Amino acid sequence: MGNNVLEVLRGVDLIIEEGEFVAILGPSGSGKSTMMNIIGCIDTKTEGDYLLDGKNIENFNEDELASIRNDKIGFVFQKFNLLPRFSTLHNVEIPLLVRGQNTKTAKVTAQKYLEMVGLGDRMHHKPIELSGGQQQRVAIARALIGEPELLLADEPTGNLDQKSGQEIIALFQKLNEEGNTIIMITHDEHVAEKAKRIIRITDGLIYEGERG
Repeated sequence: MGNNVLEVLRGVDLIIEEGEFVAILGPSGSGKSTMMNIIGCIDTKTEGDYLLDGKNIENFNEDELASIRNDKIGFVFQKFNLLPRFSTLHNVEIPLLVRGQNTKTAKVTAQKYLEMVGLGDRMHHKPIELSGGQQQRVAIARALIGEPELLLADEPTGNLDQKSGQEIIALFQKLNEEGNTIIMITHDEHVAEKAKRIIRITDGLIYEGERG
């Protein structure tokens, strides 16, 4: 910022193992969004090393980072980021179409993932015809369809009522039990407590906490 250096993350030292369900918990401005962007290969760090699946992200160019985001990481956002003009089914199949998979195969796979998240009867609805919780389930199905190694969720319950939020967290817990690695960014203590491990972040520093 001009001549001023803003240190958002300070000396972060963190290992997340395959199969974990981790919550990164912190208030607004704590650095959790920056950490999420680095983990998700959206931003790059200025110092230190970030290893994803044993590979140093420092060595990848922009095209390779885009490929990693598409192949290895499934993103779930607070605002769902669904395409409003398209059906639920088409929203979910898009990642496979981007990869060059044929339409018929992508459609069958999308149907399977919508059924997995409990929306087998909503395949031809548009996002506006769904509740917030249902839209988030669509977003989760879309994130999972490419079979990513990491599911990265940014405030996934932030736009949901309490009941819908609880249902989404229960779905994450089920996905984790099935072997999915999940990192969830949240400011909500009650949501974070549903994860198996809590990383607290304040002013760019992290502190560990354990659950279940």
